[in-house]
Amino acid sequence: MSRFRLGYKNVNTTWGMQMTRRFFVGLAIAMSLVSGCAQASSADTDKILEKLSVLEARVATLEAKNLEYKRELDATRAARARIELTKDVRTANAAVPLLRLGTVPSRDDHPGVETGWTGIFWGASAGGARTRSSTTSAEQATIASPGFLSGYNTSDRSGSTSNTGGFVDVFAGGNVQVSRLVFGGQLEVTASDLNFNSSGARSYSYFDQNGPTGTTATGNYRPQLTSRWMTSALLRAGLLLDDDTLLYGLGGWTLAQFEARNVTDNPFYQPNETFWASGPTGGVGIERKLYSNWRVRAEYRYTKFDTAHTQDQFGFVSGTSSQGYSRSTQFDQSMQSGRIGFAYAFNPLR
Repeated sequence: MSRFRLGYKNVNTTWGMQMTRRFFVGLAIAMSLVSGCAQASSADTDKILEKLSVLEARVATLEAKNLEYKRELDATRAARARIELTKDVRTANAAVPLLRLGTVPSRDDHPGVETGWTGIFWGASAGGARTRSSTTSAEQATIASPGFLSGYNTSDRSGSTSNTGGFVDVFAGGNVQVSRLVFGGQLEVTASDLNFNSSGARSYSYFDQNGPTGTTATGNYRPQLTSRWMTSALLRAGLLLDDDTLLYGLGGWTLAQFEARNVTDNPFYQPNETFWASGPTGGVGIERKLYSNWRVRAEYRYTKFDTAHTQDQFGFVSGTSSQGYSRSTQFDQSMQSGRIGFAYAFNPLR
């Protein structure tokens, strides 16, 4: 019995500790009975009881430590559960952010939605323009027969007159984003009904076979000018005010078709002349991304068409008489336009 040792490392429950304690008490009683039967001395019995008391005290100490370990384990588990709950809440908040009242969802809040400006686009726009036009013309008309000649020269000028008109554009282009800067270009086709009419005065000076007669006259000069089609090639460069708003400038070249009427003063010859004129275009605009790949834009442009020249002449003979006509005309046009359009960013790239 003096060599009896108990190695106790861990008792998982209070119930296990109690059962172990009862086992050693019963063992002590049994040993006492056996000792009594063997007529053991009272001194040995006291020693056995003393050792049992020490063993019982050690079991009680281990039981107390086991309860302490259990409380620490429960506290650790509770702390871990709180940490995991906090992580889940943060993840949920990051995936579905709360929006302030009056804000618009951003593409940054939706993974997989493109936020860059690099890529190609197409779109349409519509607007109106204020046009200005001035026209100068020189004409000569003659009637000739044997021994007879008469005719007149005209000098025509119409002042810079302001008119209006409307148009619809279809365009396509591309952008490249470099940090907060965006560079790009677009091609554009325009169907228009732009009025470039002007009004002014016409001066007549008459002549015959002997030269100027000294007779003069004045009249009205009201050429009618309309543009039906235009096409433009434009470059754009802009600065991002934020991830969704682009402020840009643009510049390029515009080619337009014009139709002129009521330019001559000859009742027998009133041609409808068609000619083309081109010139530089410049302007500014702002473009804003909408949800998904759609964008809305607004622009102001100024276009100055180069001076266009037309010349025409005709003549006919009737018997011994002949008539001749020649004319040279110069057109100067410009316009200021404003438009609103929508564009779709097709397969945007980061």
